[in-house]
Amino acid sequence: MRRFPPFAALRSFEAAARYNNFKLAAEDLCLSASAVSHQVRSLEEYLGVQLFHREKGKPTLTSIGAEYLEKIQDVFDRLESATNATTKRGTRSSLTLQLLHSLASCWLLLLLPKLKIRCPNLDIKLMSATTPVEFSSGDIDAAIRYGDGNWLGLQSDFLIEDELLLVCTPEIAKDLPSLDNLKQLETHTLIHCSLTPDEWKEWIKATGNEHFSSDHWLDLDSRGLVLEAASSGLGIAIGRMPYVEEYLRNGRLVEPYSIRAKTGKGYYLVYPEHHAKFDNVVHLREWLLEECQPNTTD
Repeated sequence: MRRFPPFAALRSFEAAARYNNFKLAAEDLCLSASAVSHQVRSLEEYLGVQLFHREKGKPTLTSIGAEYLEKIQDVFDRLESATNATTKRGTRSSLTLQLLHSLASCWLLLLLPKLKIRCPNLDIKLMSATTPVEFSSGDIDAAIRYGDGNWLGLQSDFLIEDELLLVCTPEIAKDLPSLDNLKQLETHTLIHCSLTPDEWKEWIKATGNEHFSSDHWLDLDSRGLVLEAASSGLGIAIGRMPYVEEYLRNGRLVEPYSIRAKTGKGYYLVYPEHHAKFDNVVHLREWLLEECQPNTTD
């Protein structure tokens, strides 16, 4: 167990030593001079040494007192600095958010103008990463993470469900077969994201078909590249929400079939519990939850 003297006594000693005056120390601490003197004496009794000479009511540090002050002064300075930094962080006007690069480029960046209108003084920093965020460094305020919503030691807010859907340009959609003749898709170029090799199988399975093959593939290693290739008419692709959301909204891609395969996972806003009170995280959370609410209007 750590052995510490009473903190109130330490505060009185540090202030009295800094001012070399009990009265000035008392004003600084909003105490009476007698209370400061009493606290200093209690510290001397705790330590078993004399920290001040008291001659004619004027305190001066003993050599032991000066040495002790030097050793604890750094602790007080660091404590003050940490407290100021934490206090400022709770109300700071910047936000550092970590998420996948492809998720930022295909989805979040397109929404950020709305957040800037809502919170014009909020400075935003996006950090892309392929590994889970480490909040221990203190550099990250929040993250958007893919999974089932359960992460030890973190709060999570559900944003968007992960769904697989077939997408293509409106022109290509006119020539696609019906759901009853999906085997004819084999004549088209199928755009494939190599990062998720099973998504075509998962979508085909959701249609009630088990076997599917094609001799025409375009393999790409980026979700953004897959959607750009599809919107350029290079073939048909599996889109995932929310990456494909803006492409569907602006008509560059369409969803020719109503079949969607659900993965059971989704995207979540995650953050340590104590970050929940930070103003910047509060603003981000409220805005994202509103943006991700399902649109129930016709």
